[in-house]
Amino acid sequence: MMPLRTCVLTTLLLLATLLSATSDTGQDFVVENIAGRVGLNFRQNNFTTETKYPFETMGGAVAALDYNSDGYLDLLFLNGAPSPSHVRTDPASFNRLYKNNGPGLAFTDVTESSGLSGRGVRGYPQGVAIGDYDNDGFVDVYVTNFGDNALYHNNGDGTFRDVTARAGVAMSGHPFKASACWLDADNDGYLDLFVTRYFDWTFEQHGDYWCGDRKPGYRTYCRPDVFKPMPNALFHNNGDGTFTDVSEKSGISRPLGKGMGAAIADFDGDGWMDIFVTNDKWPNTLYHNKGQGVFEDVAANAGVWTNENGVTVSGMGCDFNDFNNDGRPDIFYTDVFSECFTLFLNKGGGLFEDWTFPSSLGPLSASHSGWSTKFMDWDNDGWKDILTAGSHVLDNPEMYNSRARYKESCFFFHNTAESRFEDLSARIGADFQQVGAFRGLAVGDYDNDGSLEAAVSRLNDTCVFFKKKSGPAKNWLLLSLKGTRSNRDAIGARVQLTLPSGMRIYDHVTTANGIYSASDRRLHLGLGDASVVRSLVITWPSGTVQKLDDVKANQVLQVAEPSR
Repeated sequence: MMPLRTCVLTTLLLLATLLSATSDTGQDFVVENIAGRVGLNFRQNNFTTETKYPFETMGGAVAALDYNSDGYLDLLFLNGAPSPSHVRTDPASFNRLYKNNGPGLAFTDVTESSGLSGRGVRGYPQGVAIGDYDNDGFVDVYVTNFGDNALYHNNGDGTFRDVTARAGVAMSGHPFKASACWLDADNDGYLDLFVTRYFDWTFEQHGDYWCGDRKPGYRTYCRPDVFKPMPNALFHNNGDGTFTDVSEKSGISRPLGKGMGAAIADFDGDGWMDIFVTNDKWPNTLYHNKGQGVFEDVAANAGVWTNENGVTVSGMGCDFNDFNNDGRPDIFYTDVFSECFTLFLNKGGGLFEDWTFPSSLGPLSASHSGWSTKFMDWDNDGWKDILTAGSHVLDNPEMYNSRARYKESCFFFHNTAESRFEDLSARIGADFQQVGAFRGLAVGDYDNDGSLEAAVSRLNDTCVFFKKKSGPAKNWLLLSLKGTRSNRDAIGARVQLTLPSGMRIYDHVTTANGIYSASDRRLHLGLGDASVVRSLVITWPSGTVQKLDDVKANQVLQVAEPSR
């Protein structure tokens, strides 16, 4: 029997202390925040009001993208806005695009010439999705807003143009959108667009809604259960630059929710990409793709609807990947103080098991709140760790619980390779202890040196950019896939690596992670001490299976899908 979540918070805190104190992998490394040194000076402004509109505490998205196709990851940060009801003209509210200058790791702000500032858009930025929707070799950008969403087509010359109206993806009638992600739902070779809606909130109906305690005058951001749930949306790519809303036809709009994070994976290995959505104080959604882009919510039957106690939590950021190298993608998501971050272990046969406490993540996260998150192998040992951006939703949680904190640090949960995690957050450097209202998170190898970096945004503060400074040297492979029969980004492609030791590592191509954010679509694979990959098997979305033998470690490997 798995332990139930019935223990008192103080017990969890004590257990977390003991786990941290006895953990000793001997494989520690140090990271430093080099944002200022490399030219990343973005400061998010969420334009806080005393009314505490819900969109103010959301947003802060970050995206890793190679917008000029030079082989180096660039960075896009989304900002806030003075008012969603007005067109954005204030430079203090503009999104920022930073060009990676290549070897040496330095960035240049190219916002003004790029067309991605958000100037002229009516709305408050929330999330960002990255994908080459027209297969022209240049990545495009979709931004969700409280207001009208925006689709920016990459012109291939370092600039973007707003094609929202022609594409038909503004979603003007539904103001509160959150995350978005690209996936080829029907495997026709073109990326489709999935968008989560949060709760039903409008200025007309809820603009003066008061949440908190009126007697002492404590006003706070409203809990999501005050408002009605909404359906999510799916847009089918017509292959001609336009999209068709197939939300109802596909089954996507059937379950209502309060969608926050979204992540994709083929959890049952049937060749069709599925979608997991965290809902805020509402049961989660697991869209099973039954084929040709027709979905059914199987969250309840699969065991991921709620936690093991049948309790809904404040589901925030999520990721959907295989942490224990058994070939089946697992689910992790964050929530807020005292709820415990949740890990679902994929048992096969369409079933998941709540692995929060057997993995030690329950006690380790009980006293924390988190937003965006990512499975990532930061020490290149072949086992995916978890990086999480910390912060509470409320900017005054201590008024309601003296142990709760608004600003927190980020958290690094190291994978022990025994289906357990240990909290190494306090041991990987002083810079990692910086606190803030962290939100978006974009992970990738920005300098192509085999070691991952992480860009994280903070509300009303400067961004951070974590890079490893020291630690044990391990081998790696950075895999860049290009679809021919499949979508060009190869989103949905599945990879199996076998090392000389017999160890197998699994991954799949996606850009969606956490909440609102997008990471490198290239697959970073830690290899430990292995200097060669004995076999590399790629299963493309088209169904083509490709095998490469004796692949050398420590390289950026580009692989194109066979045309036949």
